[in-house]
Amino acid sequence: METKFDVLFENLLERYQQGGFLIGDRVRFKKDALKSDFMKSKGQNFIDIVKSCMDPGFDLNLRISAIKSIYPTTTQNYRGGTESPDKIYADVIVEYAPGLYRTPMTVPIEILELQDDGINTGPVPDSIRRKSKINIKPEKTEAEQSADFDINLQNKNVQLPGGTKWNDKEPGAGNMPKKKY
Repeated sequence: METKFDVLFENLLERYQQGGFLIGDRVRFKKDALKSDFMKSKGQNFIDIVKSCMDPGFDLNLRISAIKSIYPTTTQNYRGGTESPDKIYADVIVEYAPGLYRTPMTVPIEILELQDDGINTGPVPDSIRRKSKINIKPEKTEAEQSADFDINLQNKNVQLPGGTKWNDKEPGAGNMPKKKY
């Protein structure tokens, strides 16, 4: 069984090993993301998608669905040790609704910045909130009591008809079946 410390330490270690990101993190593109060498080699459709995600009017959440390298995560060098990968990439997806992810983009983690929500989930964007048309104003009403009830409970023993009679001085409170031998 893992302790809270073990869970937090494993989470921190995993974040460190994956370039500062975890799967499911909410991210956004840095302001200079379109100037990176990676973007210069991409097609216009891909650049248009990234531009639309960087637009100030874009309020949907971007999440990381995978973190990977185009090379194996570790390679054997001539001394027998291992080397870390050159580049780490993240698959970024657009969250159109809670649990509905589309438009995957593979980008280097250098052009992403983390949106730290702490232990909370990310905010629900205004564009997917349903506007409420309910306009109820509370009205004061007076309660009516149609019968005369005694609502105060009193501390008295009331025998229910057909109820079992208990006797605490006998075994089984006086309700044990009598054995006939």
